Amino acid sequence: MMINFHPVRIEDRDLINEFFFKSTYRNCDFSFSNILCWKHKYDTTFAIIDGFLLIRFFAEYKEPGYMMPLGAGDLKKAINLLRTDAKTRGDRFNLYAVTPEMFAQIEAACPGEFRFETDKAWSEYIYDAQDLITLTGKKFQPKRNHINKFKKTYDYEYLPITRKIIPNCLDLYYRWCEENSGCLDASLVEERHATQKAFHYFEKLGLKGGAIRIAGEIVAYSYGQQLSPDTFGVHAEKSLYEIDGGFSAINQMFAEHECRNYKYINREEDLGIESLRKSKESYHPVMLLEKGFVEEVNAT
Repeated sequence: MMINFHPVRIEDRDLINEFFFKSTYRNCDFSFSNILCWKHKYDTTFAIIDGFLLIRFFAEYKEPGYMMPLGAGDLKKAINLLRTDAKTRGDRFNLYAVTPEMFAQIEAACPGEFRFETDKAWSEYIYDAQDLITLTGKKFQPKRNHINKFKKTYDYEYLPITRKIIPNCLDLYYRWCEENSGCLDASLVEERHATQKAFHYFEKLGLKGGAIRIAGEIVAYSYGQQLSPDTFGVHAEKSLYEIDGGFSAINQMFAEHECRNYKYINREEDLGIESLRKSKESYHPVMLLEKGFVEEVNAT
């Protein structure tokens, strides 16, 4: 039987978030804002059957796949629904963005039927929120130095992102694009579309954001949303390169003002980009959340 999947719309936020917010998974893939803002890339659709949220999308190279079913009930039945759907469509069955915790649950429900393979580029960097707020200890001394220099150099103010300053945040994003060859690379074109959509639906998506303003101009911003009861996900962070210490400052100030009620902060993947990996490692994550894909053992 082929499942009748529906395109994700802003109107589906509460319905989908009911499953996301009950989940204890900390990966950024179970974020409604990420799904909606990037659906132009992944063509994400969903269905709710027998108390499970089922998500279908197209991964890299337009390979169709599914997310881990979310819900309470018979996980084996939910997985078999997806397997049948894939077979009916003539597709290979794959589950993507699967963590070791998820695979243990899949193995318990369907012993010996699947294999699990991780991809280091998909791993997500998760930090102790208090580490990013306080930056205490010798290992954070370079970060504190950057921020102290920033505070001595600039007459700045931190402010939450509201509809009033969103146009100024977009101005910053477009300036950042100019600093990055006009954002003409395919991945940056996709990011620009996601950024525009995030700011357009900012309140409806339930995003929380913060920005730094200097001389009346937004020079850095960050935003994200809750991923699980104890984890906040940072989806975006931008600063003008000309602002010395801008990235360090917005990172710390955003954590202090918007994430203090969470135990962990997820700053997502490094995508296999060396500079991004070094930047994320420099904040000393307390865990590296592995992710990978699941496929049938006897798949041909």
